[in-house]
Amino acid sequence: MNKEFLSFDGSVKKNQRESLSPYKIAVVLFIKIYCSDTMSRVIIEKRDFCIAALKLIQSPDLDKRNLFGVINSSEFVLARFSLQLQNDLDFICAEGVKELLDLFDSLGNLMKPIIDNPHVALLNKHSVLGLYVRRTIVLFEKLTFCKVVALFEDLKVYVKKNINEMNTSMDDTKSEHIYFQNDNVWGGRQAELLVAQQAHALLTDEHKALPPAELQALVKDLLSSSPYYAEAHYLSYLNCLRVNEYCGALDSLYHCFDRLAPLESRPSPDDKLRTFRYAALNLAALHAQFGYKELAQLALKEAIMLAQEAGDNVCLQLAHSWVYYLTDKNKGPLIERSIAKATALGMTHTASLALIASAHNSAMEGKSPQVVFETLTKSDVLNSQHSMIDLMSMIYAEKTALWAYYGKTEMSSVCAQLLLLFNSGEKKQLMFNGPSTCQAVVTLANILNEMGEYALASTVLFHAKERFPNQPSRRIWALSEQLHEFSKLMRKEKWSAAEEIALQISSLDSVESKFRLVEVLFAKHDFPEALKLAYELEKLENITPQQKVRAKLQISQIKCGSVFAGTPQSATSSILLLNSALDIATSNHLSYYEALVNMYIVNVQLLLRMPFQALRNVREPIIQILAHGGLYDQARAYITYAKCLSANASKQTDENKKYMMLEAIKHLYKAKTLLEKLEANDRLKSTLYLLSLFYHEIDMHDERNRCAFEFKQLDEQFPAEKNYIFLF
Repeated sequence: MNKEFLSFDGSVKKNQRESLSPYKIAVVLFIKIYCSDTMSRVIIEKRDFCIAALKLIQSPDLDKRNLFGVINSSEFVLARFSLQLQNDLDFICAEGVKELLDLFDSLGNLMKPIIDNPHVALLNKHSVLGLYVRRTIVLFEKLTFCKVVALFEDLKVYVKKNINEMNTSMDDTKSEHIYFQNDNVWGGRQAELLVAQQAHALLTDEHKALPPAELQALVKDLLSSSPYYAEAHYLSYLNCLRVNEYCGALDSLYHCFDRLAPLESRPSPDDKLRTFRYAALNLAALHAQFGYKELAQLALKEAIMLAQEAGDNVCLQLAHSWVYYLTDKNKGPLIERSIAKATALGMTHTASLALIASAHNSAMEGKSPQVVFETLTKSDVLNSQHSMIDLMSMIYAEKTALWAYYGKTEMSSVCAQLLLLFNSGEKKQLMFNGPSTCQAVVTLANILNEMGEYALASTVLFHAKERFPNQPSRRIWALSEQLHEFSKLMRKEKWSAAEEIALQISSLDSVESKFRLVEVLFAKHDFPEALKLAYELEKLENITPQQKVRAKLQISQIKCGSVFAGTPQSATSSILLLNSALDIATSNHLSYYEALVNMYIVNVQLLLRMPFQALRNVREPIIQILAHGGLYDQARAYITYAKCLSANASKQTDENKKYMMLEAIKHLYKAKTLLEKLEANDRLKSTLYLLSLFYHEIDMHDERNRCAFEFKQLDEQFPAEKNYIFLF
C-alpha cells in the first residue's frame, strides 16, 4: 500500500491530499480578474461568473481546452474575462517566476478592505470563492522555491498545450460531461463532493444521478487519481446495485472495506473491528438485496458476533433489523424488541422503519386495520419530527398498499396521489424518488388500467420507465406492464401470447406467474394441469392471506367449469372451498375479496337451483364491487345480478316476470357497455348470448335477433371454446 495514503496510525486517510496545480492557478487568476475588474458589470455577467466559478472549483483539474470550454460555453456571457485570462496566463509564462509570486501577493490583497470603504473587500474571505482562494494561497506558501519553479514549468506546459484548440467553444452537453475524460486529475475535496452528491442522488432522487455507465466511468476516473479512495468504491457498489450487477457490487464492496481496514502492524486507537463488523453487515444487506437469504444470514451472524465482542449496540440493533427481515417466523416479537431497543438508543430512523415493518406484519397476521394504521401514525410522527423524507414517502406507499389490500381502491388512489404531490413542486429542495414513489405511480397506472383507460395507463407507465430506469424500481413497473398486457390478451382470448407473458413474469414474481398460468390453462381447457398448479399455490406457506383466497377462488372456478356446465354436480364440491375462502377474507379484513367470494357463492347457488337465496345474497356484495372494483369485476357483478333476476322471474306472474326480465336486460346492457370499453371479447360474447336468451323469454324477437347477430359476428372474429355463462 502506498504510504502517502496512510495516516500515522496505519489507517487509510479519509481525505485525499491536496496539491497545487496549474489548473488551480488558472481558476484563482480568473477569480482575481473578475474581482479586480473596474468596468460596470451587468447582472447577467455577475450571475454567469458565479455559476461558472462554482462549476470550476467543483471540477477536477481540467486541461486548458476544457477550462476555456467551460468559460466560453454558450450558457455564459464571459467572453471579455476569458480573453483577459488568456492574456494574463501568457504574460505570467513570459515574465517568469516573479509574476507567479506577485499573483499570490495580489490574491491576498483581494480580501483586504478597500480604501474608499474600510468595511468592504473585493472578495469576502468567508465566501465560497474566498475560502477557495485562501486554501490555494496556503498550499502555495507551503511550497519550497524548487517546487515553485517546478510549478511554474508545469504552468508553462499547461498554457502551451492545446494552443490551437483554445478558441473552440463547447456546447452545453459537452460542458456537462468534461468530468469523464481520462486526462482529468481529481483533487481530494472535489472528489469528496462529487461522490457525496452522486451517492445522495442514488439514495434519494435517482433520476438526478448520472446514468450507470457514465457514473462507472466517473468512478474509474476517480480511482485513477486516488487508487485507495474507499468512498469511490462504495459509490461503485451503489451503482452496481441499481443495475442488478451482483459480481460488480460484491467486488466494489470488498475493495471499499479493504481500503478502510487498518494495517495489522499499526492498530488504530479506535475500535479495530469496527470496519470488519460493518463490512459483514453491508455484505448481509447485499446478499439480501439479491435474494440470497442463506448467505445473508451467515454474514449477519458474523456481524453480530463481532458487534457483541466490541459491545457495539448500534451495530447490533442494525443487525437485529435485518434478522426480522430475513426470517419468516416469529416476526412480531422480533420487530417489537427492535422498536424498543432502537428507541432507547435514539436510533429514530431504525425505530421508524421498524414501526412500518410492524404495521405491515400486523396486516399480514390479520390484526385490526385500526391497529395497523395507528402504528403507521406513530412512525409518521417520528418522520415529521426528524424530517426523514425517505420514510415519509415510504409511509404513503405503505398506506397505498394497505388500502388496496383491504379492498378500498379509492383510498389507495388518494394515498398514491398524496405521495406524488408530496414529491412534486419546483420549489421543493428535498425530494425522494425511490421505490415507494415508483410504486405510487404504478398504483395509479393499475387503477387506470382497471377502469379501461388504457392510453392513460400507458402514459403513466411510460413516465415511470423514464423516471425510474434502474433497480429496484424497474422491477415494479416492469411487472405492472407485463400484467397489463396479460389482461388485455386474456380478454381478447389470445391464450398462447398470454401464456408467454405469464412465463416471463416468473423472473419478476414467481407466485404471480403461477396464478396467471392457472388462468391461461383454465381458459385453454387444460383442467388437470390448472387444478394441479392451483393446489400447489394453495399449499404454499409464504403467501399472503389475499393470495390464499385467490388460490381457492381459482380452484372453485376450475371445478365449476371442468364438470358439465350448468349441473349441480359442477358446484357441490366448491361450497366448502368457498366457505373456507370467505373465512380467511373475513378474519383478515379483506372486504373486497369477501365480496368477491360472496359473488362466487351466489353463482354456485344459481347452479344448485337456489335462485331465491342467490338473489337475497347478491345485493350486499354487489355494492362493494361497484364501489371499489375495476370495470371487469363490475361487469361480472352486473351479469351475475341479471342471472339472479332471470332465475327468480320464472316463478313470477307474467307481468312481474317481464318486469324482472327487463330489469335483468338493463343490467346486462350496463355490463355490455363496460366490456366494450375494456375490449373484453371473452365476456362480451357471453353477455350477448344471455341478452338474446332473455329477449327470447319475453318474446322480443327483433332485439333477440340483433343480439344474436352481434354475437355471431364477434364469435367469427374471435372464435374460442371458452364458455363463461355458468361462471362468475
